[in-house]
Amino acid sequence: MPTRNHFLAGLPAADLDRLRPHLEHVELDRDDLLVEPQAPLAWIYFPLSSILSVIVVMKDGREIESRTIGRESGYGLLNALGSRISLERVKVQIGGDACRLPIRVLSDAVDRSPTLLRAVACHGQATILQSAQSTACNAIHEVECRLCRWLLMTQDRLDNPSVPLTQEDLSIMLGVQRTTITASAQLLQEAGLISYSRGRITILDRGGLERRACECYQAARKGAELTIGKLDQAVRA
Repeated sequence: MPTRNHFLAGLPAADLDRLRPHLEHVELDRDDLLVEPQAPLAWIYFPLSSILSVIVVMKDGREIESRTIGRESGYGLLNALGSRISLERVKVQIGGDACRLPIRVLSDAVDRSPTLLRAVACHGQATILQSAQSTACNAIHEVECRLCRWLLMTQDRLDNPSVPLTQEDLSIMLGVQRTTITASAQLLQEAGLISYSRGRITILDRGGLERRACECYQAARKGAELTIGKLDQAVRA
């Protein structure tokens, strides 16, 4: 089961064996709240078939998503190296299963294993790259291009052309009003790239979406592959 998560699957056997007795399989439901800003973080979550949404909450209550986390990584990895206080709201965007690990276990384990420390650092770096790319994308690119990017990223994590995303999800993801989401989704539907109904989007033409997406989709993928690829090379060496 843990090997369905790329972070856990990429660990040397000795490191995974340190964590395995403490890993707990959990089923996460859509909109489950995992942690609030300024709250202690007790668990690290490793999605298997679920996707987590990491949200920045403003004083007036408005929310915008800084990044999403699927089976490629986990939430709370960097907290194991430093402060165990979450500065973000983390919700389940797409329900499914996951593994969770007490944060103290990983914190203790990295003190004994340089390879595990390197893995946490590399995945943390990939997360920072995604957040930085998202910030630039939201400031510069058109909503339609950004919507294509998020749909592609979501499909990558699910291996399914049908993704359960509501207008509210997309509004938080892209930081725009629902009416703007509706208009952009309608354009993509009219172009034959997606179909959209009742909170579910089905990707009909992935190649068309990739051509319509902004550069940030490929940039984020390549950045993560480069960062984590170096880790894989180090582990094999």
